[in-house]
Formats: sequence, C-alpha cells, structure tokens
Amino acid sequence: MPAEAHISTTWKRQKLLVGIFVIAFGCWFLFDGFITWPKSNVRWDAYEKHKVEERLTEWPDYAAAQGWVEEPPHKRYERKDMIGQFVCGSVLCVLGGIVLIYWFTQIRRTVRTDGEAVYTAAGTRVPFSAITGIGLKQWDSKGIARIRYEIDGRRGEFVVDDYKFDTEPSRTILSEIKEKLVAKTGDTDAVKPA
Repeated sequence: MPAEAHISTTWKRQKLLVGIFVIAFGCWFLFDGFITWPKSNVRWDAYEKHKVEERLTEWPDYAAAQGWVEEPPHKRYERKDMIGQFVCGSVLCVLGGIVLIYWFTQIRRTVRTDGEAVYTAAGTRVPFSAITGIGLKQWDSKGIARIRYEIDGRRGEFVVDDYKFDTEPSRTILSEIKEKLVAKTGDTDAVKPA
C-alpha cells in the first residue's frame, strides 16, 4: 500500500526557530561587544574623570547633557571581555547558520513507498527484497526505526522517524516494510529491537 511521509510541520517550525534563536543570541553578543560595551566604557571613563577631579556634583548634569542615565556603569569592560563577546557571538551565528542550512536541505524530503520499494529521505531506492532487518530499539521511546538493507553487496541503513516525518504515513511505511520483510524471510526475528 503506497504511502508518503513529508517532513512534519512541527519539526520544520522547531528547527527554524532554533536556528533563528541561536543567530539572534549571537547577534546580541556581537551588539554588546561592538556597541553597548564600548559606549558603557565611555560613560565609565567620564564618571571616573569626574570622580578623580572631585566634580561628582556636576556628574548628573553632565550625564543628562550626554543623554546618559545618571547611574554610572557597574564596571569597565576590558579588551578580553569584548573579545569573548566577539568569539561567542561569532560561534553562535555560525552554529545558527548551520542549523538553518540543515533545515533548508531537509524541509522538502520525503520517505515513500510504492509496490516494490522504499524511497529514503536521501532519495535512495531500496527494493523491499533488499531489506535485511529492522531495528526497533528506539521505536517505542523515540519513534525511530532503523532499516537495514543490502544492494549489490553494499550494506546500508536508513531511518524511519515518526517525529521528523508525518506520523501516520511513517507508521504506515514501517508496517509495510515489516510485512514485506516477514513475507520474504518468514522470520519475525528480522524485526527486532536491535
């Protein structure tokens, strides 16, 4: 019975939001390192100058004239602090970009069957006759089944994941694979939690 499982809406949204969130967090680090902290240091230096020159009574007026809040910064940010912000921000932006690239490469994938084969998410055609086993160790807890196959002496494995892909079609595909494997081998041990 042919079935087709597309990437689930929940998975698409979740991975997209993770990528955007990580990039946004990285931009926040970069913004602090490039803009917020240097401006804070200018305020700190001006406050310290007023303090050394014993002109703290003039500070509120000076701060207001600069458009600053009256309260001085809590600390002066050192170069190493800013470098840390640049490194963290850059790493987070790169990681977020990787997540978004991965998301973009996955969103149009499908797992499907026809009367004779399974087409994996990578597009590989695996005839039912080439399937050698099904690992269900993670099926009950995570909805992940590992399908093992051998084509022309080359062994491979693909995953049927009922979270990443639409749940009902994924379960239909797994049921069909189980039926074909048991019919081919007559051995229910080929379908085991391995």
